[in-house]
Amino acid sequence: MKYVKRILINLFIVCFIVSCGQKSQNVFLEKDGQLYEVADQVSFYYPKDFVIDQNNDNKENLQFVRDQEILNYSTLKDDTDNKVEDMPQLYAGQLEEDGAQDVFYFSTQLDSGIECYEFTGLYTATGLKFKHMIYFTAEAEYIYIYQAPQDVYDENIAIMSQYLSSLTVHHQISSSLD
Repeated sequence: MKYVKRILINLFIVCFIVSCGQKSQNVFLEKDGQLYEVADQVSFYYPKDFVIDQNNDNKENLQFVRDQEILNYSTLKDDTDNKVEDMPQLYAGQLEEDGAQDVFYFSTQLDSGIECYEFTGLYTATGLKFKHMIYFTAEAEYIYIYQAPQDVYDENIAIMSQYLSSLTVHHQISSSLD
């Protein structure tokens, strides 16, 4: 009986030590992140330890960096006659044309309630893996991107996905999935 108790106690201690050593996969955006607002149209959070590129005067194309990681936000005005329902496939094709491989996308609902598309893939020429959150409308595309070298990406994507999911489009003219 003493032997079984020792084994259980040792097992408990090992489990406790292992669980303490793991990184937290949950982020408290208001505490761990910084809110960024693009006029009164769009807002999102980015990690506090990322630095905004101050050389960019264009508020519709922002870049935040930390070591080898990049977060990018952009608003692309759409002056084409493409249908909103065709835009995800066209966007995936553009990524592939730009050298991305293993491009995969699907529709998802963000914390803000908007339905957008999540794109993932890899630029083999640079070794950068990416994840894009995109809200398509007939007037514009709202794009929030995370990209990093493959090993850094794989280590941090669970946390960075929470930031990407914070994308909020306050002025929703035409839904992407109507």
